[in-house]
Amino acid sequence: MAEVAAYAVTHAATIAAVAAATTAAATISSANAQSQQMRIQAQQAELQGRQGALQYSNQAYQVLERQQLLASAVRARAASGGVDPFTGSPMTIQQVDAMKAGEEYGMAMDNAQSAIYGGLAQSQSLQSAASTTRRTGYLSAIGSVATAGASYGATKTP
Repeated sequence: MAEVAAYAVTHAATIAAVAAATTAAATISSANAQSQQMRIQAQQAELQGRQGALQYSNQAYQVLERQQLLASAVRARAASGGVDPFTGSPMTIQQVDAMKAGEEYGMAMDNAQSAIYGGLAQSQSLQSAASTTRRTGYLSAIGSVATAGASYGATKTP
């Protein structure tokens, strides 16, 4: 046991340098792993934005389909009652329905754009955080090695 203690005292500086190098490697590895996780989250955020946009686009399409069905029903009712479906009240009803459908369609398309932009903004934020995390890990590792190098010279026995 005394031999191990004597070895540790004699080679304390070398042991500290090896420990610092190991700590630096672990810091870099951890920073790279966190950075990779954030990049994956960034990709997921972008995909979620695109999925949201597809859902809103689908809603916009459904609005147009519903408006066509309503216009068809109005024309059919008017024609079955012997009224010209393209003049007077039937036409006014179709115009109001088309106007409302246009508003709903516009809102759905605006929401689709917002979903895309929101996903991209979140993605960019996560990409930036990933780069910062990686850079910080490397700087921390360099600091650990520099500190160990400075103390190596002070604790090294001749």
